[in-house]
Amino acid sequence: MAFSSSQSKTLAILPKCTGAISLIGSTYIFQDVILHKKTKHRVYHRLMLGLSCSDMIASVVNILSTWPSPTGTPGVMYASGTTQTCTAQGFFNELGNMATPLYNASLCLYYVLVIRMQWPEQNIKKKAEPYMHLLPICIALLISILGIPFTLYNNSGWLCWIAQYPKSCSADDGTCTRGEHSNIFRWVHYAIIWSAILFVTGGMYSIYRKVKRQERARSQGSSKSKKVAIQAALYVGGLYLTWIFTTVSFVWFY
Repeated sequence: MAFSSSQSKTLAILPKCTGAISLIGSTYIFQDVILHKKTKHRVYHRLMLGLSCSDMIASVVNILSTWPSPTGTPGVMYASGTTQTCTAQGFFNELGNMATPLYNASLCLYYVLVIRMQWPEQNIKKKAEPYMHLLPICIALLISILGIPFTLYNNSGWLCWIAQYPKSCSADDGTCTRGEHSNIFRWVHYAIIWSAILFVTGGMYSIYRKVKRQERARSQGSSKSKKVAIQAALYVGGLYLTWIFTTVSFVWFY
């Protein structure tokens, strides 16, 4: 899909703005947790630290936008990098964007254990917290590292990510010089992310149902369950808004 000059310029500049806003928010959470030494006290704060770190990585990648793409890449404004810088951006792009929704799933699991299962903090710390960090980090690192030997990281429009090179090539006829397995890895990427999002959806719904049953048992009004429903909808809705457009564009255009 070819873009006009103005569209290419917009694609190069806009992510720098949105990435900067995201970086400011994530940096604030990071410094708030670190400076107040909250990681020593609660699993929640350590999960927020991991989430903010992964989002900071993704934000910096967005700020760089087209700069790391190889100089002279057709249709890409301000491309001034090399294949190596493009590979580096693609690696960190995949790392940050994969770890962030997985950490959201870990955070949701924490809410389920506290609110629905009523686990004490110490039990969560000993039995569940190691996996809440290991799974997002290990899965994100594994997928990101695999992209290097498979030469998956190439310009994919406005930044470097999983893409074939050249863009007009086909893995079926062997015309791709890089990223011939990109289609497979993109499906794996979105399968993992949407599995995490569906897990969050189910987890937040189970919390709402728990609070609703408690209200009925105590013959209370529905004010608390309504607040939980609104908070859950906002939490889940943010994930859907973040990923639905990129997923649809991949399925529709790729």
